[in-house]
Amino acid sequence: MSMMLNEVQAIPDVLRRMLDDDAAVLDLAARWAVDQPGLFVSVARGSSAHAAEYFHHAAMRQLGIASFAVPLSLVSLTPAPLQLANACALGFSQSGKSPDLVDSLRYLKQRGARTTAIVNTPDSALAAVADNAILLPAGNEVSVAATKSCVAMMMASVQSIAFLSHHRGHGKALLEALAQLPDQMSAALDLDWSAALELLLNSDTAMVVGRGGALPMAREAALKLQETCAIQTACYSSAEVRHGPMEIIAPGYPLVVFAPNGPEQGETLLFADAMRERGAKVLVIGPAKTEGVDLPYVTTQHPLLEPFTLIQSFYGVAEALAIARGRNPDQPQFLQKVTETR
Repeated sequence: MSMMLNEVQAIPDVLRRMLDDDAAVLDLAARWAVDQPGLFVSVARGSSAHAAEYFHHAAMRQLGIASFAVPLSLVSLTPAPLQLANACALGFSQSGKSPDLVDSLRYLKQRGARTTAIVNTPDSALAAVADNAILLPAGNEVSVAATKSCVAMMMASVQSIAFLSHHRGHGKALLEALAQLPDQMSAALDLDWSAALELLLNSDTAMVVGRGGALPMAREAALKLQETCAIQTACYSSAEVRHGPMEIIAPGYPLVVFAPNGPEQGETLLFADAMRERGAKVLVIGPAKTEGVDLPYVTTQHPLLEPFTLIQSFYGVAEALAIARGRNPDQPQFLQKVTETR
């Protein structure tokens, strides 16, 4: 068994541990309840950036607080005069070592933001510069392709948002739905998504499409195909792809479409149908018994949690596909586990 698959299979237990010991995220939500931030910003790269993008979507959808990623060059290379007196800044990182992330979070703090590091490595430089830190209980991650650390970042994100939402009087629906998530993630491990392997096995190019909360996971899926399988994979919103990128979708082009439950689903399915008519090789992942869906995923009790089970199943696809293509999913040829950029 590859280390990547071992780490993917560990994700449900990681989430159970985070539900059993939620003191750090509860404390963070309590700080936010007192500070009442008007803005969330983040710094992150790679899979961590996809977890951060998920946080931004969830914060805006559930809390109504503006939330976005800061372009790192504007804080680490050419510091912009940002005004962040009523902002909270989060740094997402597996290792917490990359100098540009550390320098950026430090700079955002200097510009007035209250800062939090969400990291999977103890005693990290990123945590040292932050006002407070959440140390994820994902444990050592050996495979170069980040999986359990990314999902743990997402979990810390949605837990903190759920606690703050409840504090603001928005009910406990999200908190209650979270209690069911580990079992749903375990069920997602058992799904047969071999059709995705058949679609991509001999492909050198592909596109992954999603929208709303599924878009960060579409980006994560595309990255996994790039780094483990060396497939030149593009990723777009199902709306944005119509503004030019769909010109490359010719007959026979492999297209993976994430279409989970939610307001974005209808338009996404219409796009998939249009690409099928064009002759593209389309694989739609969505709820069972939904017209146009090729692969069912495990649904959850809340729209904000659908991305979790989507990516849980897709991680298994990426690992199996890499092996089928004769590659080592744990150690891609040109990548290292810790990437330090400036």
